Amino acid sequence: MALKIKSKLFSLAKLAGFIAACVTASFAVIAPLWLFANKAPGVYSRAVMLAAALFVLYKSARAAKKAGLKKSLFFAAKLFIIAAGFALAAISLANFSRLFFFISVLAAAALFGAVRALERHADKGRS
Repeated sequence: MALKIKSKLFSLAKLAGFIAACVTASFAVIAPLWLFANKAPGVYSRAVMLAAALFVLYKSARAAKKAGLKKSLFFAAKLFIIAAGFALAAISLANFSRLFFFISVLAAAALFGAVRALERHADKGRS
């Protein structure tokens, strides 16, 4: 019976030690970031955005390497067309320009369709 109690107490002590280590490690990481964000919020925001952009660029490059150049270029072109279409639509809505909104949405749809058709044509030529 005494052995079971010692075993349970040892398990509880290990759990408490693990929790303490996690709290200490998280405080060691979060406290400097919190201080940096409070002292220089503009610099902190730019640093975080740069880190996020570098991460996305790294992951995109790895995915492009696996998928192949042609497939990656078509994906990037379609993504750019969608993003530009949304951006132009949002700008035109903010400026209350219905004609520019209509033209930007139609142009984005036409460009997307053209790139998609080119992609399908390139796929047919490969098989």
